[in-house]
Amino acid sequence: MSQAQEAEKTYSISLTKTAGIEEDIYEVDNKKVLTEEYTIKEGEWVWQILRQKGLLKQRNLSEILFVLQALNASLGSLDLVHPGEKIIIPLKIVPVAGTSVIAASPPPVKVSLADLKDVDLENYTVERGDSLTRIIKGRYDIPKDYLYGEYLGMIKKLNPSIRDLNIIHPGQKIRLPVYSPEVVRKPIKMAMPQESEEKKEYVKEDKTKSSVSDDLGVIFTEMGEEWVKTGEHFIPLKSGSQIDLKAVSFPILNLQNGLRVMVDLNNKLPDKMAKLIESSWGNYRVLHLVEGDNLRTALDKILEVCNYPKVSKMGEALELGGDIPIRITADWIVKLSEKQTHNRPGFVVINLNEGPVTNTPWMIKEYLNSLGVKVIDYPQGDDKRTEVVENAAMLKGGGEPASLIRSLLDLTGRSYSAEVEIPVYQRQKAGFKLIIKADFFLKIKGRDAIIDLIGLAPEMISLLEDHKFSVLSMANEKDPLAMVSMTLEFLDIESQNGPHSFMAGNRDDSKNVKLTLPGVVFPDSRGNPVLATPLILPEEIAAFLSKRAYRILPLSFS
Repeated sequence: MSQAQEAEKTYSISLTKTAGIEEDIYEVDNKKVLTEEYTIKEGEWVWQILRQKGLLKQRNLSEILFVLQALNASLGSLDLVHPGEKIIIPLKIVPVAGTSVIAASPPPVKVSLADLKDVDLENYTVERGDSLTRIIKGRYDIPKDYLYGEYLGMIKKLNPSIRDLNIIHPGQKIRLPVYSPEVVRKPIKMAMPQESEEKKEYVKEDKTKSSVSDDLGVIFTEMGEEWVKTGEHFIPLKSGSQIDLKAVSFPILNLQNGLRVMVDLNNKLPDKMAKLIESSWGNYRVLHLVEGDNLRTALDKILEVCNYPKVSKMGEALELGGDIPIRITADWIVKLSEKQTHNRPGFVVINLNEGPVTNTPWMIKEYLNSLGVKVIDYPQGDDKRTEVVENAAMLKGGGEPASLIRSLLDLTGRSYSAEVEIPVYQRQKAGFKLIIKADFFLKIKGRDAIIDLIGLAPEMISLLEDHKFSVLSMANEKDPLAMVSMTLEFLDIESQNGPHSFMAGNRDDSKNVKLTLPGVVFPDSRGNPVLATPLILPEEIAAFLSKRAYRILPLSFS
């Protein structure tokens, strides 16, 4: 049996249909492979599909790539696929009973060093854009079965410094067995190549900015984006080669708008390589962090290249209209998209907490979130979300004029009588007397006072004033807010007419949330503030005001 026939026998593929499921099970090199047939869509490439299916994160990536090539004989390059093309993807590789799974390297081929001692060799220096299979196919006419079988096994034996045959680097020297139908034997005389100092420096894991990377990951995850900082990135190039990078030094930000931002944490990636990545893939951006960059400068640089519709910095406010006008200032205000969706906010507000500053109160965060605005305070301190907040001090009695006046008199601690008859004028000798019915009767600074809601005639009011009564007539007043102001003034209680501004956080105005509420503020009998407002306040805003010791008197005449 010839060498090629033996290879074909070793790596033969047999199909077994499994009833009830869509996947097929193949047997490759004594391993059962659960597969899925996939049709390439416009704009897709193999590496993208493997990443989507979570295969790039598996430890046996090299074995997956080997099986992928074996299952797809027509797939000459992982970079060159076309829409409509069907490929078979290995989802899971399981050894047949009695065999074992090989992880993180191509499946073994039975080639001993003794078999290789007389093989004719050629030394090759890797150039930019090279991949191992491309080098081999460009130099030798090798049958596919033999290439992915014994030949790659020989290369693995001859080049022990190459841990993964899918990962080679420019300047690296590789021993290639010279291929012919009958292998020409010749003593091996070449020394093993050593990695250059430049290569060692390039792959060295530099942790100087690991904390910055962790912080960025938290912030962008909160924004709803994906921050990938573990494992390896395999970036195929249109030339047929690929760039492999350690995610710990080169995290990638996968944005929902389709853009991918690679962050060179330690400024180690050569500019030419960065440009090669960006020129190969229009959706990639490479950003270098330099010495001295911290979380603030790094975040500033990244946000500039994310292609968000708008990024506002400190000093630029976000104004929200509506019943409760809101003005938001922050380190950054990011407009995520032109159109808000049910699971993605329209804006993200980012504040970096430095020093003893407080977070935005969680009640305000939840209210803003209902408006499509997400607030991120970082680092996130104790927002006291678990503390018990009593029900907002929502007062009753502001739904119609009489109940409103009762509430105001009760809140301010005034004694009064309601719906009483008051004798105003009486002459026993003449045999007549004048009695009126008052809505509210009370004393103000020792003087008799009447609050009239029914509508006393002007002549009657004049007569009452002649008899030293103080009279407040509001029979024709329909605005509850105006009634509150008039009553407080009549009672000689100091009040403040709105609109009223409330700052959400105890910090500088340049990084805060300001709410504007209509209404009248006045003190109750204990000196606590009361806000009488015509708005039906959301629960979050009412809880926020209650936390500030405000009692709320809603005004809503039906």
